[in-house]
Amino acid sequence: MTRLSGFALCLALLAFFVAPAFAEDAAKTPPSRDTLVSFWEQRIKADPHVQQFEKTKEDGVYDFKTDFFPYKGKLKLLNAVVTVSDEEYYQNLYRGIIEVDLPDANDTFFKKYARSYGAWTQANNFYYDMKKGVWFAAADWDTYAPDFDKYAASASSSSKAEGCWVSSLVNSNLFFLLVFALIVGALMVLARKQNKRVWTNQEKVMTEQQRGLKMAEESLKHQIEHTRLLQEILTALKK
Repeated sequence: MTRLSGFALCLALLAFFVAPAFAEDAAKTPPSRDTLVSFWEQRIKADPHVQQFEKTKEDGVYDFKTDFFPYKGKLKLLNAVVTVSDEEYYQNLYRGIIEVDLPDANDTFFKKYARSYGAWTQANNFYYDMKKGVWFAAADWDTYAPDFDKYAASASSSSKAEGCWVSSLVNSNLFFLLVFALIVGALMVLARKQNKRVWTNQEKVMTEQQRGLKMAEESLKHQIEHTRLLQEILTALKK
Protein backbone atom coordinates (compact mmCIF):
# COMPACT_ATOMS: atom_id res chain seq x y z
CA MET A 1 0.00 0.00 0.00
CA THR A 2 2.89 2.35 0.78
CA ARG A 3 4.45 1.85 -2.66
CA LEU A 4 1.09 2.42 -4.36
CA SER A 5 0.52 5.60 -2.36
CA GLY A 6 3.97 6.91 -3.28
CA PHE A 7 3.40 6.10 -6.95
CA ALA A 8 0.03 7.88 -6.88
CA LEU A 9 1.63 10.90 -5.24
CA CYS A 10 4.30 11.03 -7.97
CA LEU A 11 1.61 10.89 -10.66
CA ALA A 12 -0.33 13.67 -8.97
CA LEU A 13 2.76 15.88 -8.76
CA LEU A 14 3.61 15.14 -12.39
CA ALA A 15 0.09 16.08 -13.46
CA PHE A 16 0.26 19.25 -11.37
CA PHE A 17 3.42 20.48 -13.12
CA VAL A 18 2.60 19.22 -16.62
CA ALA A 19 -1.03 20.40 -16.77
CA PRO A 20 -0.16 24.13 -17.08
CA ALA A 21 2.13 23.36 -20.02
CA PHE A 22 -0.66 21.48 -21.82
CA ALA A 23 -3.08 24.31 -21.03
CA GLU A 24 -0.64 26.85 -22.41
CA ASP A 25 -0.17 24.84 -25.62
CA ALA A 26 -3.93 24.53 -25.98
CA ALA A 27 -4.31 28.28 -25.59
CA LYS A 28 -1.79 28.76 -28.39
CA THR A 29 -3.82 26.76 -30.91
CA PRO A 30 -4.10 28.78 -34.15
CA PRO A 31 -7.58 30.19 -34.82
CA SER A 32 -9.90 28.67 -37.42
CA ARG A 33 -12.19 30.12 -40.07
CA ASP A 34 -15.26 28.83 -38.22
CA THR A 35 -14.37 30.69 -35.02
CA LEU A 36 -13.78 33.85 -37.06
CA VAL A 37 -17.19 33.62 -38.74
CA SER A 38 -18.88 32.91 -35.41
CA PHE A 39 -17.22 35.95 -33.82
CA TRP A 40 -18.22 38.14 -36.77
CA GLU A 41 -21.84 36.98 -36.52
CA GLN A 42 -21.91 37.83 -32.81
CA ARG A 43 -20.50 41.29 -33.54
CA ILE A 44 -23.18 41.95 -36.16
CA LYS A 45 -25.95 40.82 -33.83
CA ALA A 46 -24.63 43.02 -31.01
CA ASP A 47 -24.39 46.09 -33.25
CA PRO A 48 -27.03 48.62 -32.08
CA HIS A 49 -27.40 49.87 -35.68
CA VAL A 50 -28.52 46.42 -36.90
CA GLN A 51 -32.28 45.73 -36.75
CA GLN A 52 -32.18 42.35 -38.50
CA PHE A 53 -29.56 39.69 -39.01
CA GLU A 54 -30.84 36.18 -39.64
CA LYS A 55 -29.44 33.20 -41.51
CA THR A 56 -31.29 32.04 -44.59
CA LYS A 57 -31.43 28.57 -46.09
CA GLU A 58 -28.68 29.57 -48.47
CA ASP A 59 -25.23 29.04 -47.04
CA GLY A 60 -23.47 32.29 -46.16
CA VAL A 61 -26.51 34.47 -46.89
CA TYR A 62 -28.38 36.51 -44.25
CA ASP A 63 -31.45 38.74 -44.09
CA PHE A 64 -29.96 42.05 -43.07
CA LYS A 65 -31.23 45.49 -42.07
CA THR A 66 -29.23 48.40 -40.65
CA ASP A 67 -29.59 52.13 -40.10
CA PHE A 68 -25.85 52.76 -40.23
CA PHE A 69 -26.68 53.30 -43.88
CA PRO A 70 -30.16 52.77 -45.28
CA TYR A 71 -30.22 49.13 -46.36
CA LYS A 72 -32.63 46.23 -46.06
CA GLY A 73 -31.99 43.06 -48.01
CA LYS A 74 -29.57 40.19 -48.36
CA LEU A 75 -26.07 40.16 -46.91
CA LYS A 76 -23.72 37.61 -48.46
CA LEU A 77 -20.53 36.37 -46.82
CA LEU A 78 -18.03 36.25 -49.67
CA ASN A 79 -14.91 35.26 -47.83
CA ALA A 80 -13.47 34.66 -44.36
CA VAL A 81 -9.68 34.49 -44.19
CA VAL A 82 -7.42 33.70 -41.25
CA THR A 83 -3.80 34.66 -41.82
CA VAL A 84 -0.66 35.25 -39.81
CA SER A 85 0.08 38.95 -39.65
CA ASP A 86 3.28 40.16 -41.26
CA GLU A 87 3.75 42.75 -38.53
CA GLU A 88 7.41 42.50 -37.52
CA TYR A 89 6.56 44.14 -34.21
CA TYR A 90 4.57 41.18 -32.85
CA GLN A 91 4.76 37.41 -32.65
CA ASN A 92 1.87 34.97 -33.06
CA LEU A 93 -0.44 37.70 -34.31
CA TYR A 94 -3.31 36.40 -36.46
CA ARG A 95 -5.63 38.51 -38.53
CA GLY A 96 -9.17 37.70 -39.55
CA ILE A 97 -10.64 39.29 -42.66
CA ILE A 98 -14.36 39.19 -43.46
CA GLU A 99 -15.50 40.19 -46.95
CA VAL A 100 -19.21 40.66 -47.64
CA ASP A 101 -21.54 41.85 -50.36
CA LEU A 102 -24.93 43.58 -50.34
CA PRO A 103 -26.49 42.05 -53.46
CA ASP A 104 -29.69 44.11 -53.17
CA ALA A 105 -27.80 47.41 -53.31
CA ASN A 106 -27.26 49.15 -56.67
CA ASP A 107 -24.39 51.25 -57.95
CA THR A 108 -26.08 54.46 -56.82
CA PHE A 109 -26.17 53.15 -53.25
CA PHE A 110 -22.40 52.52 -53.14
CA LYS A 111 -21.67 55.97 -54.59
CA LYS A 112 -24.07 57.73 -52.26
CA TYR A 113 -23.02 55.92 -49.07
CA ALA A 114 -19.40 55.22 -49.96
CA ARG A 115 -17.98 56.60 -46.70
CA SER A 116 -20.36 54.89 -44.28
CA TYR A 117 -20.20 51.63 -46.23
CA GLY A 118 -16.39 51.83 -46.30
CA ALA A 119 -16.22 52.41 -42.55
CA TRP A 120 -18.58 49.49 -41.96
CA THR A 121 -16.54 47.08 -44.07
CA GLN A 122 -13.32 48.31 -42.49
CA ALA A 123 -14.69 47.25 -39.11
CA ASN A 124 -14.75 43.66 -40.38
CA ASN A 125 -11.03 43.29 -39.72
CA PHE A 126 -10.26 41.33 -36.56
CA TYR A 127 -7.34 40.01 -34.54
CA TYR A 128 -6.80 36.89 -32.47
CA ASP A 129 -5.36 36.80 -28.96
CA MET A 130 -3.31 33.58 -28.71
CA LYS A 131 -3.03 33.70 -24.91
CA LYS A 132 -6.75 34.15 -24.24
CA GLY A 133 -7.90 32.19 -27.28
CA VAL A 134 -10.38 34.85 -28.41
CA TRP A 135 -10.99 37.10 -31.39
CA PHE A 136 -11.25 40.84 -30.88
CA ALA A 137 -12.02 43.88 -33.01
CA ALA A 138 -9.43 46.40 -34.12
CA ALA A 139 -11.16 48.98 -31.92
CA ASP A 140 -10.18 46.89 -28.86
CA TRP A 141 -6.51 46.67 -29.82
CA ASP A 142 -5.22 48.59 -26.78
CA THR A 143 -6.99 46.16 -24.44
CA TYR A 144 -5.39 43.02 -25.87
CA ALA A 145 -2.02 44.33 -27.10
CA PRO A 146 -0.15 43.53 -23.84
CA ASP A 147 -0.88 39.81 -24.40
CA PHE A 148 1.37 39.59 -27.43
CA ASP A 149 4.86 38.17 -26.97
CA LYS A 150 7.02 40.70 -28.76
CA TYR A 151 6.90 44.44 -29.27
CA ALA A 152 8.98 46.47 -31.67
CA ALA A 153 11.01 49.37 -30.43
CA SER A 154 10.90 52.54 -32.46
CA ALA A 155 13.80 52.81 -34.86
CA SER A 156 14.45 56.32 -33.57
CA SER A 157 14.53 55.25 -29.90
CA SER A 158 17.72 53.39 -29.07
CA SER A 159 16.83 53.18 -25.39
CA LYS A 160 13.71 51.13 -26.13
CA ALA A 161 15.67 48.87 -28.45
CA GLU A 162 18.25 48.34 -25.73
CA GLY A 163 15.50 47.55 -23.24
CA CYS A 164 14.04 44.90 -25.54
CA TRP A 165 17.51 43.42 -26.05
CA VAL A 166 18.16 43.24 -22.31
CA SER A 167 14.73 41.75 -21.68
CA SER A 168 15.24 39.01 -24.27
CA LEU A 169 18.70 38.33 -22.87
CA VAL A 170 17.40 37.96 -19.32
CA ASN A 171 14.71 35.55 -20.53
CA SER A 172 17.25 33.37 -22.34
CA ASN A 173 19.63 30.69 -21.08
CA LEU A 174 22.53 32.76 -22.39
CA PHE A 175 22.00 35.23 -19.55
CA PHE A 176 22.47 32.55 -16.92
CA LEU A 177 25.52 31.20 -18.74
CA LEU A 178 27.04 34.68 -18.76
CA VAL A 179 26.34 35.14 -15.06
CA PHE A 180 27.88 31.75 -14.33
CA ALA A 181 30.94 32.61 -16.43
CA LEU A 182 31.36 35.93 -14.58
CA ILE A 183 31.14 34.19 -11.20
CA VAL A 184 33.70 31.57 -12.23
CA GLY A 185 35.99 34.29 -13.60
CA ALA A 186 35.74 36.29 -10.38
CA LEU A 187 36.53 33.20 -8.31
CA MET A 188 39.56 32.45 -10.50
CA VAL A 189 40.88 36.00 -10.05
CA LEU A 190 40.42 35.79 -6.29
CA ALA A 191 42.14 32.39 -6.21
CA ARG A 192 45.11 33.75 -8.17
CA LYS A 193 45.44 36.69 -5.79
CA GLN A 194 45.23 34.38 -2.80
CA ASN A 195 47.86 32.03 -4.26
CA LYS A 196 50.14 34.97 -5.03
CA ARG A 197 49.77 36.22 -1.46
CA VAL A 198 50.57 32.74 -0.10
CA TRP A 199 53.68 32.39 -2.28
CA THR A 200 54.85 35.86 -1.25
CA ASN A 201 54.48 34.97 2.43
CA GLN A 202 56.31 31.69 1.88
CA GLU A 203 59.18 33.50 0.17
CA LYS A 204 59.42 35.87 3.14
CA VAL A 205 59.47 32.95 5.58
CA MET A 206 62.19 31.18 3.59
CA THR A 207 64.24 34.37 3.44
CA GLU A 208 63.98 34.78 7.20
CA GLN A 209 64.90 31.14 7.72
CA GLN A 210 67.96 31.48 5.51
CA ARG A 211 68.95 34.64 7.38
CA GLY A 212 68.56 32.81 10.71
CA LEU A 213 70.65 29.90 9.49
CA LYS A 214 73.37 32.27 8.32
CA MET A 215 73.42 34.01 11.70
CA ALA A 216 73.60 30.65 13.46
CA GLU A 217 76.46 29.60 11.22
CA GLU A 218 78.39 32.81 12.02
CA SER A 219 77.76 32.31 15.73
CA LEU A 220 79.03 28.74 15.51
CA LYS A 221 82.22 29.93 13.77
CA HIS A 222 82.82 32.45 16.54
CA GLN A 223 82.32 29.80 19.19
CA ILE A 224 84.78 27.47 17.45
CA GLU A 225 87.34 30.25 17.18
CA HIS A 226 86.79 31.18 20.83
CA THR A 227 87.27 27.55 21.89
CA ARG A 228 90.46 27.27 19.86
CA LEU A 229 91.91 30.36 21.53
CA LEU A 230 91.06 29.00 24.98
CA GLN A 231 92.81 25.74 24.17
CA GLU A 232 95.93 27.62 23.06
CA ILE A 233 95.94 29.67 26.27
CA LEU A 234 95.61 26.53 28.40
CA THR A 235 98.41 24.83 26.52
CA ALA A 236 100.69 27.84 27.03
CA LEU A 237 99.92 27.95 30.77
CA LYS A 238 100.82 24.28 31.18
CA LYS A 239 104.27 24.87 29.81
